[in-house]
Amino acid sequence: MKNPELDISGRVYTDQSSLERFSRDASSYRIIPKLVIEPANEDDILKVLDYAGKIGETVTCRAGGSGLSGAAISPGIILNLKPSMNRIEDLDEEMVVGPGAVLEDFLAAIRDRGWMLPAVPSSSAWCALGGNVATRSTGPRTARYGTIDSFLSSLRFITAGGEIVDTREKLPPFLEKGIMKIRERYLADATSRELFDGRPFIAGGYNIRALSRYEDPREIVTHLMAGSIGTLGIVTEIRLNLIPFSPSQGTYAAFFRSIEELGAAVNDIKRFNPSAVEFADGSTMAKIGGELLTAEPEVAGVLMVEFDESREQAEQGRKIMESFDLWKLLTIPVGSPAETKLWEERRRILPSLWAHARKKGWIVPSIIDDVAIHVSDFAAVYKELQKLMTNLRHEFSVFGHVGFGSIHARPYFEPEKGNIVEQIMEVTTQAFRVLQKYGGTLVGEHNAGRSRSVYLEQELGGSFQYLRDIKALFDPKDVLNRNTIFDLAPITDNMELAS
Repeated sequence: MKNPELDISGRVYTDQSSLERFSRDASSYRIIPKLVIEPANEDDILKVLDYAGKIGETVTCRAGGSGLSGAAISPGIILNLKPSMNRIEDLDEEMVVGPGAVLEDFLAAIRDRGWMLPAVPSSSAWCALGGNVATRSTGPRTARYGTIDSFLSSLRFITAGGEIVDTREKLPPFLEKGIMKIRERYLADATSRELFDGRPFIAGGYNIRALSRYEDPREIVTHLMAGSIGTLGIVTEIRLNLIPFSPSQGTYAAFFRSIEELGAAVNDIKRFNPSAVEFADGSTMAKIGGELLTAEPEVAGVLMVEFDESREQAEQGRKIMESFDLWKLLTIPVGSPAETKLWEERRRILPSLWAHARKKGWIVPSIIDDVAIHVSDFAAVYKELQKLMTNLRHEFSVFGHVGFGSIHARPYFEPEKGNIVEQIMEVTTQAFRVLQKYGGTLVGEHNAGRSRSVYLEQELGGSFQYLRDIKALFDPKDVLNRNTIFDLAPITDNMELAS
């Protein structure tokens, strides 16, 4: 429909059906927006920002809607970038994509050219590159190759104030001067640098380590945008430097009798630079119904390990796994249907857990499913969370990218056990204390958002001010994606708690 106050080339939706459709992402939240807008170009976005300022509304970007933290929904204006901002262009030295490009389409395009982007989350069939950058996305191969931030060369975005910024060109004076002032203060702040440098590899919140990693303000801004969940600017073009595709040289599924041995094996295996080290515990495998990932009474958990450097490297990794008291070790033939099946079963974990909860009439909200820890602490953290859930009388399943410390813990909440809000608050509060003990965080792979950021200020203490200062520099009027990193409501507000 047309809005006389908002004359754009794209589309504006105010009908209830559209508002309902965009009131949810893949998280547990539901918030009805005021408007849903599909911009056709940057000029449309500038008009939307101007309009938002006049009516006092926030603007929230959305692409695939696959986020698990409630960061793609809002009571204000939803800017749906998927329909029109989805180009994929090969410029030889780099790939240029729009924020609405579906990741699986992008992967197909680069596969034909012999390239790969290793940061591929399980939602690749429907997530989009804009969201991947916004959350600093990972995937199994992040264990070796890093997050999407490692492949981001530059980008183009629009500030809340309506300035178009291209980070391969000179930045606007306010942004360049402001970010270098913050950097200067940060480099002189040994306490904060030690805190941020000591956080787990994929710990979320703003990518503060960019302040010390890069000297060029354009690079700093590029990498601050990665993981900012749309709170600093509206990305309109993403530029990625890719690497040649590297096929598996050896894939294994190792079934461990104890979590302690599994944790020790992860640290030993990592010495041989695996491309992926994935984990699922016995509770998780019981709910997949897999052909390869099968639950057995003696099995505490499984490691799915891939090596892509050489056959010799893969053989060394296999010998490491064989040195432990395994229940079973599967050697998966390279390029076989079994190899495809293994990674399909890994991708199917979360939908399987959702289906299990629905069947039982239980609730499985996204609350402590984005834990980031130091890899060396995996077994200790798992055991403490297991003890906590036993004491609180919650069944739970754990899986994730153990090779780089990303753990997805999914407690199940049973309505008959009492007030769900109280149950959720107890679990998150106690889990936060466990993670504090080990220097971990509740804000990891899927980055900040309504279900994740609530303890971030407590975790960072006085150093949290750097996040506030960066937000104030980029978006002083707090127009973009409000209440997802700062000034958060209790995590159960706007959460759907029906099974």
